[in-house]
Amino acid sequence: MSILLPIEVSLIAGTVFLFLPKKLEGFTRVVSPLIGSLNFVLAIILFFNYSIPSYASKYFMSDLLSRFIYLGIGFFGFVISLYGAGYTKKSEIRNPKSEIKNEKFSISDVNKFFAYFFLTLGSAFTVAVANNLILLLVFWGFLGVTLYLMIQQGREGANEAAKKSLIIIGASDCFLILGIGIIWQLTHTLNITEISLTTHYSLLISVSFICFAIASFAKAGNMPLHTWIPPTAATAPIPVTAYLPASLDKLLGIYLLARCVMSIYVVSPGLSSFLMIFGALTIIFAVFMAMIQHSGRKLLSYHAVSQVGYMVLGIGTGNPIGIAGGLFHMFNNAIYKSCLFLGLGEIEKNTGTDDLDSLGGLAGKMPLTLFTMLTASLAISGIPPLNGFFSKWLVYQGVINTFGSRNAFIPALCLIAALFGSALTLASFMKLIHSIFLARKSTHISHFTFHISQLLIVPQFILAIACIALGIFAYPLIVNPIFKKMLPFEVVGIWRPEMATGLIIVGILVGLLIYGVSRVKVRITPAFIGGEKVTPDMKVSGADFYLTISEIPLFERIYSWAKRNFFDIYEIFKTWVFFFTRMFRLVHTGSLPFYLLWIVIGLVIILLIM
Repeated sequence: MSILLPIEVSLIAGTVFLFLPKKLEGFTRVVSPLIGSLNFVLAIILFFNYSIPSYASKYFMSDLLSRFIYLGIGFFGFVISLYGAGYTKKSEIRNPKSEIKNEKFSISDVNKFFAYFFLTLGSAFTVAVANNLILLLVFWGFLGVTLYLMIQQGREGANEAAKKSLIIIGASDCFLILGIGIIWQLTHTLNITEISLTTHYSLLISVSFICFAIASFAKAGNMPLHTWIPPTAATAPIPVTAYLPASLDKLLGIYLLARCVMSIYVVSPGLSSFLMIFGALTIIFAVFMAMIQHSGRKLLSYHAVSQVGYMVLGIGTGNPIGIAGGLFHMFNNAIYKSCLFLGLGEIEKNTGTDDLDSLGGLAGKMPLTLFTMLTASLAISGIPPLNGFFSKWLVYQGVINTFGSRNAFIPALCLIAALFGSALTLASFMKLIHSIFLARKSTHISHFTFHISQLLIVPQFILAIACIALGIFAYPLIVNPIFKKMLPFEVVGIWRPEMATGLIIVGILVGLLIYGVSRVKVRITPAFIGGEKVTPDMKVSGADFYLTISEIPLFERIYSWAKRNFFDIYEIFKTWVFFFTRMFRLVHTGSLPFYLLWIVIGLVIILLIM
């Protein structure tokens, strides 16, 4: 079977949907999940049984790394197409008392949404199997355009977020072009399988590697090129956020970095440390930003950035087990991060808000969503035996393995940052789950009518079960001969997720048995808060759990800088650009005599020089 088939199906479907009349939106909603399912099935088949047409063999490749990414793209294309079919259906947020009717969480043009969706999917498939760097570059750039178009379909502020994403990713594409140009100058080939460069003794080769790393950082959302992700998450439709910043962009950005380290370059210890440092900084700074957020979207967006740090840290180690951990964490993160965004999207559709202060008490109204989001929250926090623990464990081993090959100071700091970041991740997700599901119900949503759509729940369940399955069966999957062929390494330690899961289940059953036999009497008492009388309107806000962190002198200054966009590379460059353009605007007044005066002055200067 040709590996080009899913590419052709996706691009044709996207083009057809782009020109369908609005009255056929129902048809688009029905057909899109079927096309997504077909692509996923084809990706599974092609993982094991693939072929490349002879006319395309020079431009496409299908090694294990490409097929692994190809399979991931197909999986997320299927899940988000299913969720998108339910999300794009018009629904009103109903509050009988205030008669609120709000449709801001629906997508106005369904045909365009799925057109851009499948054009993005086809382009992502192409990038994953492109052997020619120019082919990769063209579709890599096209993904930036479709990202811009998909973000624009969001709520107020989406246009600004779309513009910001296009400028940051577009600017990083310029570096990618420069890197490709240097490779062509040095090797006179553009085929990835024919390139092998070492960065140890050549400044020019090191520059080309950094150019590729910049493009990877911008696409995946690693610091300091991450600042397009929070505004995108805050304004874009939830399926778009789950599809691009949370899944596809992570897969492609980290794929490019892994391809550089595994195939194109032999990376020097200095550049390897460069990647590890930026990975560790991303973990810490982003998780601290997440902890103080009051918006569910913003909180998840900063964690989407923080988790990229683990991937970059693992790949930056340069050893097989660290790279395997980075790639496995890339896939795991896309799973639980998409699950969290999809769960939040369902909450928004029912309540009209993602503000953590305005939510609470939804455990009884949305128990299935509680299960999926709790599972994903534990997975992203690295709680065993879920998938996030195993991939982080591999990253930790990769960092430890670098101790003997270089100065241990930097790897030791990176390891501490990764472990500390994981603990803070758990703390911030305790805040999220408490604020949405366990806190006292807010008056904002106390009278809302909840409608639970199967099309919104099923994709969450698929992802939540994947978090469990990939955690329990991670060991046999990683040591499978197929993956061993791609990255030969030995896992150190005695951790066995199957055994741990069995012991956890036995412990729960024994606890329930003891509870049943002992006939413990349960007494319910009113809440005690220092003797203060509890009134019905009192509510402990989970959103304020870690507010005191921002009041610590050092952290207070850092958070203040962050609010003033001190760390936002986009805002920094925008300020400088506007500074220089303001000078030009002073002389471009729109007055014809003034322009003629400048022409005369210019001619006089030229004549004097000549």
